[in-house]
Amino acid sequence: LANTGILLSHREDTINAQRQWVENTKEEAGRMKTLVDELLFLARADTAHAPAMLPLDLSDVVMSRLLPFESVAYEQGLTLDSRIVPGITVTGDAGQLGQLTAILLDNAVKYAEPGSPIQMTLRREGRNAVLWVENRSAPIPPEKLGHLFDRFYRVDESRTGGEGFGLGLAIARTIVQSHRGSIGCTSTQGVTRFT
Repeated sequence: LANTGILLSHREDTINAQRQWVENTKEEAGRMKTLVDELLFLARADTAHAPAMLPLDLSDVVMSRLLPFESVAYEQGLTLDSRIVPGITVTGDAGQLGQLTAILLDNAVKYAEPGSPIQMTLRREGRNAVLWVENRSAPIPPEKLGHLFDRFYRVDESRTGGEGFGLGLAIARTIVQSHRGSIGCTSTQGVTRFT
């Protein structure tokens, strides 16, 4: 709102002079759109809006979300390794399971120590599909592990750089629960793993 107020009060300025205010407004509008989308997702989940559950190849869903993160990891000096067993099928919502994968990868990239590896694994254990993402990072204190999936919770506000709203892991938990699964995190000896 401040940016648009500046633009309106300086109408005589050239577009080049106003460009920074326009770009900043666009960036902030994008952040607000993300927040609204995340809140709407959680609100729908709260009202028992069940996703469409269909047979799908989870290995393909996870791989399709992994590939775009390879360049993101590379740009940040990280290595992204995967062990995805092919042909793991589940009944679920492909869009939501892809979103879950992206949330876990995004967190792993965001909080990984520079130059460290990120590992994503998908395998079958009995009748269950098990997905985990781990990175090397500052350990998460045990008393904070239980709150990671709470809405708007952040372990350390200073680490986020203002990028997120603390809703990603709450959305991840909602997706997992709607698929009759469980989600958790361990953080020991410099390795943080979301399973």
